[in-house]
Amino acid sequence: MKDELLKIGLLDGQARATIAITTNLTDEARRIHSLSRVATAALGRMLTATVIISSDLKSDKDSVTCMIKGSGPLGTVLAVGDAKPSVKGYVGNPAVDLPRVNGKLPVGDAVGRDGTLTVIKDLGLKQPYSGRVNLVSGEIAEDFCQYFMVSEQTPSIVSLGVLTADKVKSAGGIVVQAMPNATDEAIRELELSSALFANISSIISECSADDMIRLMLGHLRPQTLERRAPKYECDCCVNRVQRAIISLGEDELLDMISSLESGENGDSIEVNCQFCDKKYNFTARDLQEILHDAKQER
Repeated sequence: MKDELLKIGLLDGQARATIAITTNLTDEARRIHSLSRVATAALGRMLTATVIISSDLKSDKDSVTCMIKGSGPLGTVLAVGDAKPSVKGYVGNPAVDLPRVNGKLPVGDAVGRDGTLTVIKDLGLKQPYSGRVNLVSGEIAEDFCQYFMVSEQTPSIVSLGVLTADKVKSAGGIVVQAMPNATDEAIRELELSSALFANISSIISECSADDMIRLMLGHLRPQTLERRAPKYECDCCVNRVQRAIISLGEDELLDMISSLESGENGDSIEVNCQFCDKKYNFTARDLQEILHDAKQER
């Protein structure tokens, strides 16, 4: 099944839903980062939530960064999305694996129940918007529910899931939100529907996107408003890596140049992109030119 993102109006405009099928992009992340099963499940959920949030961006230059720093062994779980929507991400410790509990991957234990979820929206303003909440469970869906309620004052139903073995069998999620004009009756109807959104990864593995709409939302008078194709995509390039090197500072750059010229660490340094694992190599001469250009721009 191809990856899809669908925006759906509900209850004659009193609510909305966003469904994201992210099986292929999650498997691409698994392949790039050599993720364990529990790391795949955690990052897949984070990528899905980020795709859904970033699908509301208006400009191609806007971006959303979602980051969990939990107390569990996975470390940082981070994803960045744009308006296309494309997404990229990584896990601090991708090899961490934990045994299943009652047949399920223990994402909450791997992420940790103590920590924070931070969402940063760069909308081209002077300062990015940043919202931070404490983790509820580390299961990620519940944590995004908390974020929408506390930081955006938008009560939301969030379901995220990844079904994985040697590769990702299915991944995706749904976010359902009441609009400001929603009546109490509409809100109750949404709340009563939340049980239909459980086990989202199993639903994705068995249904097409249109079947999912009928199965989960058919009683809420769904109206498909938009359909797009999300993907895993990294926009790293030599210029971005050079800017990252410059950010290390002049003293650090001079030390690196000296080390390369003396042959202590070979004839070049290798810089890996955290998101796609692409490798960039820089010689002492390259670093000298980077430092020279940075001084010229001051």
